Amino acid sequence: MSEEIWRFTHLPGDRAPGPDYSGPGVEAELTGRMPEGRPAERPERPDRRGRPGRFERFERFEQPERGGGSYDDLYTARASSALGKVASDDGMLDVRIKAPGELGGPGGATNPEQLLAAAYASCFHNSLTLVAGRQGVPTSDATVDTSVTLRKRGTADDYTIATDLTVRLPGVEPEAARRLVEQAHGECPYSRAFMQGAEVHVHLA
Repeated sequence: MSEEIWRFTHLPGDRAPGPDYSGPGVEAELTGRMPEGRPAERPERPDRRGRPGRFERFERFEQPERGGGSYDDLYTARASSALGKVASDDGMLDVRIKAPGELGGPGGATNPEQLLAAAYASCFHNSLTLVAGRQGVPTSDATVDTSVTLRKRGTADDYTIATDLTVRLPGVEPEAARRLVEQAHGECPYSRAFMQGAEVHVHLA
């Protein structure tokens, strides 16, 4: 059976990087060296016949009805950023942060976009495993590839991000794969935060 691939794309509808594309707070802004950028490629809209190996773009997803009431806190991750590094409070994450060469930085270390891409891929994969397990579908060979693109509009500090997920489910029938990916997208906390907006609190200490 051929490999089944599904893709989700979250793109702000009215934003596109211009020729002055650069990143906020990175060397490109400080030195005035604005590396040339190019518009992000938007995937073409395919048919929805579920043919193996095709890319599928889900522009709108109807959320399943859920019970009312408030959410209970299950787990809180904490991390701090200082002096070009980020670290979690338990020491499990401790990495240097540098702007990539595409943004005029030196590279040679990870960056916020890579960390977000890794976190989103992991969270979505967990949701996929969860919904597949409920239906008895094995997903041991499944993979989730995620990209996070930093984007800028105009010459002002007007930035946003776009995310793109590609899910591979080898050995799963196309319609079953479509159903699982849609359900995972509807349940993944990161997907829901991107689509619906996350609760954000900012404090000054």
